[in-house]
Amino acid sequence: MILQSLNELYSRLAADPDYEIAPPGFSPQKIGFRIVIKVDGTLFDIQDARTPDENGKMQNIVMLVPGESKPSGSGLNPCTLWDNSAYLLGYKKPDKDPQKAEKEAARALETFAECTKHHLAIEREINDPHFSAVCRFMEQWDPVRITEFPIVNDLGTGFGIFQIQGEKKPVHESAAVQDWWMRSQSTGVPGDIAQCLLTGEILPIARLHPKIKSVTGAQSSGASLVSFNASAYESYGKSQSYNAPVSETSAFCYGTALNSLLAGPKSSKHRIRIGDTTTVFWTEKPSIVEDCFADIFAGGSQATEEVQDETKRGQLQRILEAIRSGGKYQELGESGETQFHILGLAPNAARISIRFYHGSKVDDLLAKLHDHHRCLEIVRQFTEQTGSRFPDPEFPALWQIIRETARAADEIPPLLGGALARAIIEGTPYPEGLFSAIIRRIHADRTINYLRAATLKAVLTRNHKLDIPIMLDTENTDPAYLLGRLFAALEKTQEDALGNVNAGIRDRFYSAASSTPASVFPRLLRTYQHHLSKLNGGAKVNRERMVQEIVASVDASGFPNQFALKKQGIFAIGYYHQRKDFFTKKETAPTSEPVTETV
Repeated sequence: MILQSLNELYSRLAADPDYEIAPPGFSPQKIGFRIVIKVDGTLFDIQDARTPDENGKMQNIVMLVPGESKPSGSGLNPCTLWDNSAYLLGYKKPDKDPQKAEKEAARALETFAECTKHHLAIEREINDPHFSAVCRFMEQWDPVRITEFPIVNDLGTGFGIFQIQGEKKPVHESAAVQDWWMRSQSTGVPGDIAQCLLTGEILPIARLHPKIKSVTGAQSSGASLVSFNASAYESYGKSQSYNAPVSETSAFCYGTALNSLLAGPKSSKHRIRIGDTTTVFWTEKPSIVEDCFADIFAGGSQATEEVQDETKRGQLQRILEAIRSGGKYQELGESGETQFHILGLAPNAARISIRFYHGSKVDDLLAKLHDHHRCLEIVRQFTEQTGSRFPDPEFPALWQIIRETARAADEIPPLLGGALARAIIEGTPYPEGLFSAIIRRIHADRTINYLRAATLKAVLTRNHKLDIPIMLDTENTDPAYLLGRLFAALEKTQEDALGNVNAGIRDRFYSAASSTPASVFPRLLRTYQHHLSKLNGGAKVNRERMVQEIVASVDASGFPNQFALKKQGIFAIGYYHQRKDFFTKKETAPTSEPVTETV
């Protein structure tokens, strides 16, 4: 299903010039210089092909060239009509170490000789005068002459191409070369032809699948999504990727499409990182959700503030409103039947692991996001209405939730991000490790903020089917919830009586109070009486009334000896609700006393 979807996506991306998708057998490469030769093969000039960017810095240009990528390995692997300066000119910029520079210079001469041999071997097949001019150049070129063209030392890592003097197109774009290259791409031989798993057609099967690049943590040269490197994984006498028969064309298409999502010119709207998982997503046809999903998942509520484009900001607001209200995608002016795909990839040595994959209709996706929002919904600690400069996000981004599970980013469990993303997209239970990680962080730093309370509520609501209130519920009789409220009331009384202290009761007793209440609360209530005596008038009466009501609602058997992990989460939510209520402005009831007129 994954490869089929990517194979189908290739046709759509190839038809859109913004994606700069290469046709089968070609690839976009960074070109830094061009070797301009005359029709007789003599050198005219070596020119800089780079162009300045908006800051004036010279950048390589991207050009489609024959071949999917520069062949890897320590052997001699020349490309056709493009390559680095060592292969095309027999020259490599000298290293500062004399011994290394001498070794690399000898290697450059070997690669140039191999490149010359490669081009001469196919000259008769191509039968093109421009290609023959390149062959004549290679036969007569002396690498010693490179000192006449010092610009080569300033070109960096870009590849080079050939161009005939007076011609607008490079040699590799000539019709004869292109036709020959397309004919040479089919490597199928009798015995390598079978039914393609993706299309069902009988075609030459790819021996090796394409390398997938730009997966965070994987090899920079690319890693395999499909590969067989040991006989234990093979069957029916098949070797290598013949065990997963995919035609050469389909393998190219799915690999090109996936690489475009990961590192193409439009990759920013198709790719986000969740923990150690590189996540890509797409729809079967262009859509608002495809354009905005990265911003919503990676930015949450802040996405509308960070996006500069007014049109896109409006689209984000409409999607967030649809998620908030549970509306249909059709309300956004597009079909909700459009298929949405999301794929999570993680590094695994020279291969890529699939962390998760999900395909669904866009309407189903919005419904899952709405349910996730409903599970997370809890009264916010800081809002725009309170004048906060940094209000809590109504729609927390995925990274904001995961960040609350560890002290530092490198301490976040590597599998947690992918598991959470999968739960959100598929509507399945949240990972229990998320709940326990939040509880551990609360015990470590005694901080119960909006994101932590919302995450605990979400897990309890979806995984344990509990009805957790959004804001303070004075009718809730759950002992854990009541004791969380009580702890918040005792802490607030201490603050009102003594002001800020170096180590308040939350710093000293929260962990014990939430896990073993019977060992802590009797002592806290005795201390509370001392703090209460320092309060004035109405504040003292109101606080005492609240505390007595909460204590009276606790089970008659007394304070529980121990709270399990789930109850500790409910304790934290009760504490959060009560603290928020303390700092929420209460509406004053209108007076019913008659107004007396003065004569």
